[in-house]
Amino acid sequence: MPAIQDPALSGASSGDLADSLLALLRTLPAQPCHHVRHTLRLGRRLLEALASNSSRAVDHADQRFSDPDWQRPIQRRVLKAWLSWQQENAGWLEGLRINEADRSRLAWLGMQLEASLAPSNSPLNPVFLRQLQRSRGRNLAAGVQHLAADLALKRPLAPLIEDNDYLVGRDLACSAGQVVLRDPMFELIQYQPTSPQVHQHPLLVIPPPLNRFYLLDLNPQQSLVRHALDQGLQVFLISWRNPLAEHCEWGFSHYVRACDRALQTTCTVSGSPQASLLGVCAGGLLGLLFQGLLQARGDSARLCSVSYLVTPIDPHLETPLLRLSGPATQQRLRSRLWQQGYLSARQLAASFAWLRPEQFVWPQALARYALDQPLAKRDILYWSQDSTRLPARLVEDLLDLFQRDPLSRPGHLCLLGHPIDLQSCSQPSWHLGARRDHIVPWNNCFPGGRLGGDAVFVQSHSGHIQSLINPPEYPGAVMRSGPVTGDVTSWLVDSVEQGGSWWPHWSSWLQSHSGAMQPAPDYLGNLDYPPLGPAPGRYVHDC
Repeated sequence: MPAIQDPALSGASSGDLADSLLALLRTLPAQPCHHVRHTLRLGRRLLEALASNSSRAVDHADQRFSDPDWQRPIQRRVLKAWLSWQQENAGWLEGLRINEADRSRLAWLGMQLEASLAPSNSPLNPVFLRQLQRSRGRNLAAGVQHLAADLALKRPLAPLIEDNDYLVGRDLACSAGQVVLRDPMFELIQYQPTSPQVHQHPLLVIPPPLNRFYLLDLNPQQSLVRHALDQGLQVFLISWRNPLAEHCEWGFSHYVRACDRALQTTCTVSGSPQASLLGVCAGGLLGLLFQGLLQARGDSARLCSVSYLVTPIDPHLETPLLRLSGPATQQRLRSRLWQQGYLSARQLAASFAWLRPEQFVWPQALARYALDQPLAKRDILYWSQDSTRLPARLVEDLLDLFQRDPLSRPGHLCLLGHPIDLQSCSQPSWHLGARRDHIVPWNNCFPGGRLGGDAVFVQSHSGHIQSLINPPEYPGAVMRSGPVTGDVTSWLVDSVEQGGSWWPHWSSWLQSHSGAMQPAPDYLGNLDYPPLGPAPGRYVHDC
């Protein structure tokens, strides 16, 4: 049951992998005892597993092996052997005397092999055997048809959901509002207040440019926008345009100018001299740059507070994608970028999926091509497939930011002619990191001494996306919070863990920085910025 993979979309290029494999070969004469020792230990463990004497236990959180029939004699032995191989691989790789870049790429390659050769992908899978017997082989015929259709559509991965299951504006992004500004880069949405009294200073939300904004307004029960409105906050939100090849030169300077226009409009429409910023993931990086630009221009008074969700404030700590990105990968990426003019949504989705193939590649391939299971109907899956493109210049700017880390040194990044110094910023800030985040590790989101002003850090115990959808009614939510007074280690010691969602914690903090209460506006927009159409606007529908 192969997943559909374009080699150009994997986490590391063939050139970088070849270099790492050569480094591995050089360890054979240099560390012969290490290789022999682990080979003999692996052989012993495999024999123990096949004799059913292995004590290696499967992770109960691994849904691939949750079926009770995995405890049958044959399935159990095969599973134990695979687990033993997986464990021995980790120890063998850790003991190799190679540089960390090669180790990371070899670990990624090993992860791909382990995930693809998992017993759940074999004919011994009890779920597959039952489906084969129940359907008398029709599941395989249907799987071949699905595979042919997906190949014809050039899908790099098995789809998660049908494209017509949801309608944006009806089922998703339902909060009432009006577009009060539309320019070539974005639409600005002003949302209808849900309370008779609102805080004086509005909130401007900067979503990531690589995804649709409605993750923050998924449905009425899972909408951070609706939650903020219910707390008496005035909410304005940027809806980015899906760029085309002709927009290839859109980079940091263009997006920061767009944030400036959005803030000016937000303050004009609300009648407030200042506003709060909320930046999400890559949108948070744009918010940081914008915050630094306002500080450099002497306009910092326009911001009364800033909040950053799963935003890599400290890109010096390596993220998984950067650990895989060697010279050959970067050269290939840049070549393709400027040929296309953008990084496509499919390329982005595939890159992130192959970081955790055991969760985001093979289970979906198994369900579609071997089990003939209907596609799930979940709004979050629809959103995850509704991605956008990134302009070539913005990708180049992001790569440079992560590789050089200029924000760690005041003045090493200039934007629109102004040196950026985040340490000189004084606005109070609130930060969220996700403990199980495989895209932006939570300690990348910790501000430490990089951002001036009083700061609060909150750690959600979920993943990158799940941490953002965290309504107060969500069962089992856990968070850890505390002020930022030193490094990550001291924060872990001083912070407090508690049950519940981070949404009320954030909105309560934001209310304290949003000014006095006043009557909610009777209408949206104003004479200078009249309503142009209902939310969610036009740009969210761009293909």
